[in-house]
Amino acid sequence: MEHGITRSNSNEAVACGHCGALVFNDTKRCPQCKKFPAKLHICKKCKSISADSDDRCWKCGRVFVPGGDYL
Repeated sequence: MEHGITRSNSNEAVACGHCGALVFNDTKRCPQCKKFPAKLHICKKCKSISADSDDRCWKCGRVFVPGGDYL
């Protein structure tokens, strides 16, 4: 019996975080909006990745543009 990490099946469809189109879990770019399906900020200064809910970069402190700076 495994505990902790659960793996999702790559055949499962999920909604793109940007446009709502259905994409598979292993999709790197949404075929509809051409963005990474999960909403993650990328810092234009240091290239670190942060959660959608963050308002600034965890590494360098740069403030994210509201509604922008997504992968």
